[in-house]
Amino acid sequence: MPHSDRPNRLPPLKALQAFESAARHLSFKLAAEELCVTPTAISHQVKALEDYLGVKLFHRLTRSLRLTGEGEAYARLVIQGFQKLAEASNVLGSDEVKGELVVSTTTSFAGQWLAHRLPEFLKEYPGLSVRILSSDTVTDFARDGIDVAIRYGFGEYKDFHAAWVLDDFAAPVCTKEISAQLQQPSDLLDQPLVNYEWSRFSKIDPSWAKWFHAAGVKDVSSSVISTFSDAHMCLQAARDGHGVALVSVIAAARDLEHNQLEMPFDIKLKDKSYYLVCPPANFAQAKVRVFQEWILAQADLFRDSEIGLRVLDGGTG
Repeated sequence: MPHSDRPNRLPPLKALQAFESAARHLSFKLAAEELCVTPTAISHQVKALEDYLGVKLFHRLTRSLRLTGEGEAYARLVIQGFQKLAEASNVLGSDEVKGELVVSTTTSFAGQWLAHRLPEFLKEYPGLSVRILSSDTVTDFARDGIDVAIRYGFGEYKDFHAAWVLDDFAAPVCTKEISAQLQQPSDLLDQPLVNYEWSRFSKIDPSWAKWFHAAGVKDVSSSVISTFSDAHMCLQAARDGHGVALVSVIAAARDLEHNQLEMPFDIKLKDKSYYLVCPPANFAQAKVRVFQEWILAQADLFRDSEIGLRVLDGGTG
């Protein structure tokens, strides 16, 4: 029966849940994995909802799924409705800082900046345990069971709670022995250069060509460049004295602080920034709020530290 004949009744909740998940993923298969049912069950529930409403919600293509115009409008409201339900449920226990906190972030940030600071957080909140999921691909909060993420980007997180954590820059780093041989930026042309191109690298990201341009070095054709897809590999190559690496100053900060590496020149390229991001419903949880308070305080301490004042000061666009 079409919805106009049932003005005071909600559609079946299971059908709404199946539609909400399928609309977010644009996939019956992924929705089925999230809800622990079969794709056929999701398809049947969506069809039942379409029959109930009297409108078609999806275009079912051969290898893909696409929302209709009515489906897009309905999905926006239904997804918001489920977020409100989650938020209402979270508020009931929102004052308790306990359980497991699942944090997603980049491999570089997790290993080089966050991990060695976490023990202080856990001392402050002994009722919490923390699980770090490190990946350079964007994860899904609901599907992957993530409470909060530290994401690397430009702050464009519509419909999410977001808080700026740290800006990042790219700069050359090397051993003390190599640094002693470098008097001016052009001296780098006599050194093996290590380049970092992560899995989502694009033309807008920092590169040696951009750095040399910022340093006023014209002829870079003679430089020898090795490229790695992992920041840790770049840093390890630099530690081992295999060359000069152009890397994130956030990733290199601990090595610089412990004098394992040096930054021979203060010329830096502005890169993306780190943001704490989560669905609004997740931020209603006390464990997420205290984690944000803690990590923003840690970021302030880092910015005001001797190494932070140097590596985060200024930079070239």
